Amino acid sequence: MANSADSSYSNLKELAVSHSQTRQENGQHLPDSSSSEVPARGPPVPNLSRLLRGKGREWEAIKAKPRPLQLLDLPVDILRLIVKEVTHTNDLTSLALTNSTLYYLTIPLIYARFDIVWPDDTVPPSDSKNVDALTYGLATLCLGSKFAQRTRWLRGSALGNMKPSQRLIDNQYAKYTRKFSLGNGPKDWTSEYMVTKESGKMLGTLVAIAVGKMVNLETFVWDMPTGVLSEVFMALASLQDHYPEGESKLERVWVRWHDNSEIPDASSSISSPIQPPPPQPLAFPPIGSTMTPVGHTLPSDFHPSVTQPIKYSESHVEYPTFSVLPPLKSLTVLDIDELAYLDEMSVLIERSRSGLRELRVGISQKARTADFAQSWDSYTLQQVDHDARWPGESQIGERRLGGVLGVLVGRIYDIRRKSAMKIQESDPTDSAPELNSTPHFNGVEEFGSANSNDAPSPLIHTDTAISGQANQRQHDVGTTSNQSSGRVGVERKRLDGKLQLETLELERVPLSLQVCTRAVDWNILTNLTILDCLFVEQLWRALKRQFRPTPPAHGSPAGAASQYHLVLKQIHTDMTSNTLISFIKETLAPNSLEVLFLQDRRRTPLPAVKVDQIFKGAIKRHRLSLKKLLLDSSDESREGRRWASWVLSSEMVSYITSGRMPNLKELSAAFDYKDWHPFLQRLPNIPQLRSLHISHILEHIAPNYEPKELALQLVDIITLRTEVQLCYVGIGSKCFEILETRPSDNSNIDIGLGGNHHGNGAIVIDVDDDNEDDGSEADEETEEDDDDDVNDDHTNGSPTDAGDDLTDASDDAGSETDSLQEGDLVGSAARLRLREILFYDDKVAIFRARHGRL
Repeated sequence: MANSADSSYSNLKELAVSHSQTRQENGQHLPDSSSSEVPARGPPVPNLSRLLRGKGREWEAIKAKPRPLQLLDLPVDILRLIVKEVTHTNDLTSLALTNSTLYYLTIPLIYARFDIVWPDDTVPPSDSKNVDALTYGLATLCLGSKFAQRTRWLRGSALGNMKPSQRLIDNQYAKYTRKFSLGNGPKDWTSEYMVTKESGKMLGTLVAIAVGKMVNLETFVWDMPTGVLSEVFMALASLQDHYPEGESKLERVWVRWHDNSEIPDASSSISSPIQPPPPQPLAFPPIGSTMTPVGHTLPSDFHPSVTQPIKYSESHVEYPTFSVLPPLKSLTVLDIDELAYLDEMSVLIERSRSGLRELRVGISQKARTADFAQSWDSYTLQQVDHDARWPGESQIGERRLGGVLGVLVGRIYDIRRKSAMKIQESDPTDSAPELNSTPHFNGVEEFGSANSNDAPSPLIHTDTAISGQANQRQHDVGTTSNQSSGRVGVERKRLDGKLQLETLELERVPLSLQVCTRAVDWNILTNLTILDCLFVEQLWRALKRQFRPTPPAHGSPAGAASQYHLVLKQIHTDMTSNTLISFIKETLAPNSLEVLFLQDRRRTPLPAVKVDQIFKGAIKRHRLSLKKLLLDSSDESREGRRWASWVLSSEMVSYITSGRMPNLKELSAAFDYKDWHPFLQRLPNIPQLRSLHISHILEHIAPNYEPKELALQLVDIITLRTEVQLCYVGIGSKCFEILETRPSDNSNIDIGLGGNHHGNGAIVIDVDDDNEDDGSEADEETEEDDDDDVNDDHTNGSPTDAGDDLTDASDDAGSETDSLQEGDLVGSAARLRLREILFYDDKVAIFRARHGRL
């Protein structure tokens, strides 16, 4: 032991000598000291210096304190990380009221999101406040430094130059907002904020003022169908002025438009001239027309009408809107009922073509029969008017080449391919019949048209079309020349770009197959939603033909897999067909599909596909990868018994609950009551299931059964088998959340099985929906939100009902039987409760998808 100590001492001495020599070589002065004196304190440990990362001064100040460290003694960076773990808004508010340090740390989190969620229309209005939360919130965001300076001046003059509070001087809360969202609510309530009313104009003005100060805004959502003022879009566009390079942080914009048919007003009709009635829409499809990859052909004697430019004061559509926004990653525009919105969206899509990853487009129910909403094909039509400076100057009419999709991609992709030189060399009148012969699909089975079988395939045909300039020339010959209108055509380079989308969602949009297959890069598209769209059947055929898997090359080793070209992970459609099932089975790689939402809402007595075909062709092939599954055959009215066609059979229930689908987390389907108890018994085999929606129950013994009783049976299973992670249960029109309360906790605090905290009777506000805002996505919810695992989110924004809706799942009656309950529970000392809530559409994908709309 002595030798060991001597050797250790000698090693330390050699290390100290070498270190002193190194310091002398570097020119550092060494203090004089004898060997008998205690050596001076050396420099900090190198490892500690690296960990401090320039915070050495703060560390020295902390070490100098005589008392033990407390929470507020920690560095600000560590305090900020601790405060980020607090997700409940009420807790953040309490921290902000504690002291100034925590105030400055919690304020950015409190105002990071501004969400207005309307209560259910069944909730009685509260008379405690005369001003709603929307007005209070916007007032807080709008009152900035000018108000604080005036308050400081008043305080200083009235109270003898008293120094005001620092938090009052800097109350620019809007600069912390990263997501601004106005949700949809009952029509009776939201109709008060229509843009045609004074309150709507006031709301739009307040939002524009607040948004103009949100320099860190990333997501803007206006889901109220009340209309959005152009001033709001101008405020969004002005955000890029706060950055030296003109690149704002805005990435996602979601707008749901209002019904423009309700705009006419007595005051506006007096000042504006009387507009001629719009032309009567053609019968769709027109008599004698055929279907091409672009759209429906027009009659040979049809001549498009030339629309005259209008003044801005005569336009009943807000301008500017999307055309002034900076490049985006996600664009959602729903309930479109005006062509002007599409024209401006085309400008934004062109600007965002390199970074746009999500595109959602929906046509209004009232506008789906309008001419601009149909897909047309004619040599006299164009996609967009490249010469128009704003939509009011467009002179190419409402019938557009390729319909809605043709307009959206009109500035990055030209449907017409043939150069203008050949058209100019020949006589226009002689070439017109040849130009009108646009290639058609093969055979009658595609669209039911009796076209020649010699016509080439829609995906490999030779494009016999004309450029935008040639289109205008033919249009001039048939109707009016551009010279008479003062416009001169300029030769333009042919556009052949593609959208690099990862998510594409369409609602009530007639599909133009040439645009779908040529203007979208399907090699990177992962999420596809098509709801109530025409020609979707032809799209599945075209995709199946174009992206057929490539078999292994000759000479490949045995068992080599085929090469698949599509990477689709999510499919949602409301028109399920055999073609779709064949596409999923033969075109997608096995065990690659993660989300499958299949609905059938056609007005037919029975669905075209049986549930066993879906199960064998789609579900079993992707059983290892499926995370979310929805099957629903009920029609739009949800009346009758059409839903019974897709009731899961006993074999299907056994397969789902056998453990052969290990990643299934959300399930929505109709059950037969005879399979209900076997499902309960086998529920522990799928412990990863988080959300369950039983849309209907066939042949229940009680005609008017109580959904809560069935939910309590699920709770009984979870009580016995605590590994089951089921949290949200929807049965029929009722939704429940399973909560967990531990005896040592406060009786008023409930913890969801997914880790969600609830206060009894408190209003829950979602502070941070995803981890992207911390520096990492979509949402984005995406969405945005991480839809793959609902309960992995650190927040909860589900609406809560009154405290009387809580029902204990245990058999205690509130007496002193806690010790007995602890002994009865297996592996946990928690008590489970069942809370009736509204359907949590924001978090649970199957709840949101059950509506069948965007």
